[in-house]
Amino acid sequence: MGSRIRVLREQRGWSQSKTAQQIPLSQKQFSRLELGDVAIVDRRLLIRLAEIFETPIRSGEVNQWLHAFGYRPHMLPLLPLPENAANLLAHYAGLPAVIWDMGRYIRFANAHMEGLLRIRIPELRGLKQNWLWQYFHEDGFLRPIYAPDSAERVLNRLFWDWEPYYLEPWNVSLRRQLESALDLTWEDVQAQYHIPSEPLSGPWSETVTVVRGGAELMFRGDMAEVPFRPDLHTIVYQPLNAEAEAWCRTFIPSGLGSDVPHP
Repeated sequence: MGSRIRVLREQRGWSQSKTAQQIPLSQKQFSRLELGDVAIVDRRLLIRLAEIFETPIRSGEVNQWLHAFGYRPHMLPLLPLPENAANLLAHYAGLPAVIWDMGRYIRFANAHMEGLLRIRIPELRGLKQNWLWQYFHEDGFLRPIYAPDSAERVLNRLFWDWEPYYLEPWNVSLRRQLESALDLTWEDVQAQYHIPSEPLSGPWSETVTVVRGGAELMFRGDMAEVPFRPDLHTIVYQPLNAEAEAWCRTFIPSGLGSDVPHP
């Protein structure tokens, strides 16, 4: 790891002293780190190193560092996306696909997803970028397309995803913002939808229906993890009926989609 840190530092043309000041550490302490002359490295120090170099955050390399020392992954909403975020969805060419993070922020969508939902993800700001706002708010674009019985399932998954982070500052702050914006307390959500219950087993999937031109396009939303980035997931809409298949075949991007993820 020490040699990797040295490479990242030299790629930026930074001296040991300049790098150490940003952490902050003494130049002597940083030199020992590069030489591998340490047995244990604090988790916060590993994350700080990844932050100042940035690349290890985007690529998920920081999680390999953390794993090597027996620490849990770096899990926060709105972390920088990988440089190849668009390529993560290339496997789903011709299908609506999106990337969201553990805070349920919608981070990037391909042209098919933006065309299907008639939105531009980069134009969403603040809580409007959050899946929960779009699902529960009366002006949200997600609630109408999910099956009527989906709420309990999707909220069950959300509750168990967030349970280990329930008292962390980002989770407390996000829940308070959502409660204020939606006029719905987290306790109300748990009571109304019978949460907590046992975590749902099996792979994540959900049925969505979008009406376009008088036709009902039915899809199954399947979620998958992003390698080395446990804070991110991809979701692809797989057609379930002939109308959805036909729409995917004939859709032509008209400036809605973006090949470059927004910050």
